[in-house]
Amino acid sequence: MANGVEQELSAAVARVLASQSRKKLVVAGPGAGKTALFQKLLDEADGDSSRRLVLTFINNLKSDLDRSLGDAAEVFTLHGYCQHLLHRYARLRNGLTADFVCYPGLVSLIKKDWQWLQESDAPKFVEMMRDLDCSAEHDAFYTTRANYYNAVDFDDSVHRTYQQLAADPSFVPAYELVLIDEFQDFNRMEASVIDLLAERNRIVIAGDDDQALYSQLRGASWDHIRAHYEAGHYEIFQLPFCMRCPEVIVGAVNDVIVNALKDRKLQGRIDKPYRYYEPVKGDDSRRYPKIELVEMSVQRANANYFGRYIEECIQSMSEQDFELAAEKNEPAVLVIGSNPYRRQVEEHLTEAGLVTTDKKAELSNRERAFEILVQNGKSNLGWRIILAEEDENIARDAVRATAGNGLQLFEAITERLRAAVLNEAQEWMANRSPENENEAKAASAPKVKVTSFEGAKGLSAQYVFLIGLHSGEMPRNAGDVQDIEICRFLVGMTRTKKKCSMLVTTRFGDKFKRRLEFLSWISAERFEEKRVNAAHWQGSTIPALRP
Repeated sequence: MANGVEQELSAAVARVLASQSRKKLVVAGPGAGKTALFQKLLDEADGDSSRRLVLTFINNLKSDLDRSLGDAAEVFTLHGYCQHLLHRYARLRNGLTADFVCYPGLVSLIKKDWQWLQESDAPKFVEMMRDLDCSAEHDAFYTTRANYYNAVDFDDSVHRTYQQLAADPSFVPAYELVLIDEFQDFNRMEASVIDLLAERNRIVIAGDDDQALYSQLRGASWDHIRAHYEAGHYEIFQLPFCMRCPEVIVGAVNDVIVNALKDRKLQGRIDKPYRYYEPVKGDDSRRYPKIELVEMSVQRANANYFGRYIEECIQSMSEQDFELAAEKNEPAVLVIGSNPYRRQVEEHLTEAGLVTTDKKAELSNRERAFEILVQNGKSNLGWRIILAEEDENIARDAVRATAGNGLQLFEAITERLRAAVLNEAQEWMANRSPENENEAKAASAPKVKVTSFEGAKGLSAQYVFLIGLHSGEMPRNAGDVQDIEICRFLVGMTRTKKKCSMLVTTRFGDKFKRRLEFLSWISAERFEEKRVNAAHWQGSTIPALRP
């Protein structure tokens, strides 16, 4: 049996490698071996790493791909790649200088500029860019202001790059091979950049419409991968096996999909195999044959049964589990859920010393402006940020006084204010803590990570806890299940390498809760049910509940 599936997997990979098609689409579910396939494709590609390009869409995934493929290719997020091109090629910058900066929040400044200069409500610049629906007037205003500040934000850097490449496709860079990951999470603008790359380069796109999570956050759509699948322009391949999850998780995923289709959900999804791979996951499947479904009698801040139960489970895990996760640079434990449950669990695990917050403190807007002004005391962007922090009326007057006449912002403010701000910036820089600066150690994954369903993309862990799975919260409208909510549930489950536990409660505070509908879509034989009440904690080594 094992030999049969091993041969089937080898044949599936070999078909991709042997294909002479310039455009390939690989449809593969979670844990199906896309990174391993990418490595094989890169190994067979001509040229050095600078001639091979790998693109994904969020930093989480980029970091993982960089660790695996960074020696064989240039690896970027899409917005990082577009900024790389803008820095490198003057012909793409369209008014920016080579030392432009990326300032997250630039779009908010430009929207405020529109209100002051046009005296009307600001357009939804980001939404229009993502949908390639920016009028000439809106585009000209945004580009002029961004050039004035010599800065880009994330979306407009992609939009600017797309416009220049679309206007003259000869500017599209040439590579021996382009690999695209997680294509289902790209929006129309981003997918259009990929289409331009595909016209000039050999390209392999990989994705899975069952894992599309970002339509409500950033205008992404599974329509793009589905359109490529149906149009016939790409040769289609599939990776049929899951090499991440134990057998019970693979079975549960298929249960959910079958019942979703019966309920006329996921209409238009790409039909794809998703099968258990015993040669890799056999030991884990035998050790953890069931999904643990734990029903708490109550959950609230001062009766934090979710947090206490997860802490108890973590304490029972072997050091080998944590060592194995550390070798893979991934958390051993992943807790996934929505607020308020996620916040309560994170607070409990932090108090227990299992979750640490070692993130570098983010700079305030004023401090970000200081960083810019210390480097360039005449920076329009630096002064624009500072003026908004000082007094919005002063900022408005300065923007109006300098718009379209060649003046810089520092020329529109008093010498006294300029001197005071620049002195403050210098003092701040001199007293700035050097911690975490210039000593960039390779970041290691935390042992325990608490995150949202969207934040779990690109992650996996030995043990996964899905918390707060209640009707009316996921799905948000009981009886009206949305496709994206099914995708969130599938993504959460399939982070699991060994054991998945699903935690629900019958009462949150003074509100009674029912289990989410998706749980009834999974065969009952796949669950091991537990009920936890106050008696469970008698004699427990977990510290007593707070009063």
